[in-house]
Amino acid sequence: MKKIVVTAFSAFLILSFISCGSKPAPEETKEPEAPVVTEEVVVEEVEETVEPVDNSLVLQNVDDARNLAVESGAEESAADLLKSVDDLFAQIKAKSEEGQDVSKEAADIANRYSAIASYVKAKNTKQKIDDENLSSFAQSTYDEGCTVYAELETMFTNSEVTGEQLLEQATKAYTCFNSVLNIAYKQIAKDERSAAFVEKKNADSVKAGVAQKEKYNEAVELFKKGDTLYSMQNPEKAYENYKSSKEIFAAVYAEVSEKRAEAQKAIDEAKKRVAESAALANEADLNSPITEKVDGIEEEETVLLEEETFADPTQAEADLPETLDGEKEEVVEETTALEEENTEEAAEEEVIETEISEEEAAEEELVEAEISEEENSEAEEPVEAEVVEETTVLEEESESTESNLDVEVENQNEESEVVDSGDAE
Repeated sequence: MKKIVVTAFSAFLILSFISCGSKPAPEETKEPEAPVVTEEVVVEEVEETVEPVDNSLVLQNVDDARNLAVESGAEESAADLLKSVDDLFAQIKAKSEEGQDVSKEAADIANRYSAIASYVKAKNTKQKIDDENLSSFAQSTYDEGCTVYAELETMFTNSEVTGEQLLEQATKAYTCFNSVLNIAYKQIAKDERSAAFVEKKNADSVKAGVAQKEKYNEAVELFKKGDTLYSMQNPEKAYENYKSSKEIFAAVYAEVSEKRAEAQKAIDEAKKRVAESAALANEADLNSPITEKVDGIEEEETVLLEEETFADPTQAEADLPETLDGEKEEVVEETTALEEENTEEAAEEEVIETEISEEEAAEEELVEAEISEEENSEAEEPVEAEVVEETTVLEEESESTESNLDVEVENQNEESEVVDSGDAE
């Protein structure tokens, strides 16, 4: 053990002497290298988020359009059309729940619902015109409406047609039929108003405003309401009011006339009895006149009752215009236009007639001049002879007539003398 330690220590001393005896080479100085910095790029995954679109307003507009279609009667008159649009509406509702923008599709569907509403109104109006035979009041407009209506029904079966196109066509069809109905009812309302006015005059003739004041006033108010509705472009309702007014006026006239006839009959019978009583009284006065005053019998000029004063029944008559406001102006304008046309035509005719008359007059003068010359030359002598002969005949007839009258007078005088002499004897 000691040997190992001594050996190791000896080796250490030898190595240390060697290292101290040799000179080491100088070391090269190196510049320090810059440290390499590596950046780590962290990529964050960003999820794309789409905010949902609020379609509540456009969907509400579609709901409103559908309600109008239902109110027009689409559930009864156009159930299949309504169902087809309802299916489209359900589809966009599902898209809206997913947050998609459905504004364009909603606008198209709203137009389709509106088109159905106009279609149903056009259908009902056409049916009314046909049922009441009113097409003749505006035949060309009615025919146009029928054409548009037929095209509309075809368009409903075409899926490529937009809601806007359908609405435009349906509106046009309804406008045509509604125009025919208005024109027809305007004329009918005017005719019914004239009839009601005639019945009103009949009622006034029997003083119905006094005898049946309540009913009479009701008829007057209906008549006035009809005028108001007509001026508000509602001739159909105006016609209904005129009709009701006419019926009440007629009923009042009939009722009052019947009562007046009964009253007149009673008056006539009373007058007859009074006349019979007066005749008996006169006979009694002749046979046994009353010379003394009798109690209970008043003097002839005695006033037994106070004079009754009655209100003027004409004050109860309603003052209603015979024609609607504006009608007279239209008539005057039309009349003035016609008069101007007639005046122009008359002036032209007068010029033509003057020219013709002047030519005819000139020709007639020439012809008459020629004829008069011939007649004067040929007929003067025979005419004078005939005049002389006629004068002679008349003179002879007058002389014979005078002689005959003298003879008759003489005979009458002789007969009278004979009669007088006979009387004397």
